[in-house]
Amino acid sequence: MEKSKLGISVCLLSAFTFLTGYLGITVMVLVAGYILIREENVSLKKNAVGTVVLYLAFAALSLCIGLLDNVFDLFNFGNWMYGMGMYRLTTGFISTLNTLVYIAEKVVFGLLALFALLGKDVKIPVIDKFIEKHF
Repeated sequence: MEKSKLGISVCLLSAFTFLTGYLGITVMVLVAGYILIREENVSLKKNAVGTVVLYLAFAALSLCIGLLDNVFDLFNFGNWMYGMGMYRLTTGFISTLNTLVYIAEKVVFGLLALFALLGKDVKIPVIDKFIEKHF
């Protein structure tokens, strides 16, 4: 099994990189930056970049849901003035959508960490295409 410069296996370091998705962007950028600067394994570097891109994709999705909430608020204000508010319906929908995205993010990062730990190739087609284009 190939070792990283830290002395641990590449699979373990790759899994740790995906697990930093639970810790937040600061820790993730520090770990991915270390990997990009110090490590030589190309698949490890691609996993590090993929982790950051995936985190940013989930952040963008959450941002879009927040914008959708603002659009619903505009319509709800107009309806409120005329006594036909749908506030409870749209608030419940946005809350459910945010919860589903949060759960999906945690499940995806957990599964990717498990696959990386087992030594399997981690493939996410959209993100892999983006990484291949820019790597």
